[in-house]
Amino acid sequence: MMSNSKQSGFEYAKKILADSDLAGLVFWLGFRPFNEDELSTLIESSDEKIELALQKLRQNGVVNPIKDDQEKWTLTNDGDDLRNMLISLSVWGRQQMDNQEEIIPELIVEPERVANLKELVKFRDGVVRKYMNI
Repeated sequence: MMSNSKQSGFEYAKKILADSDLAGLVFWLGFRPFNEDELSTLIESSDEKIELALQKLRQNGVVNPIKDDQEKWTLTNDGDDLRNMLISLSVWGRQQMDNQEEIIPELIVEPERVANLKELVKFRDGVVRKYMNI
């Protein structure tokens, strides 16, 4: 767990969101439950890094401490709140960048929750990475 004796709430949240593995887990686990192999593919990180990141998020109350019935990880209600903030900040930032460059923003359509991993990787590469560093 992060030491929080002399930091603001914003700094605390920023430390989680600044780590691309942690932010990636928050984003994808809010999309739907995933197992470690799927998360490794979506986040492009090693199994060891994924397990360490999941442990940090569990300690911070972002990820549920146990897997669901299908052996997949899920976010807590606090994790859902953090994901909503991550998306809001990312969209706001991208809109500001596009406005400064006079670019017309794209309409974003998330894939269906049942989308296969190949479709999600395509969505990650074509859309998600324009908005967040995951």
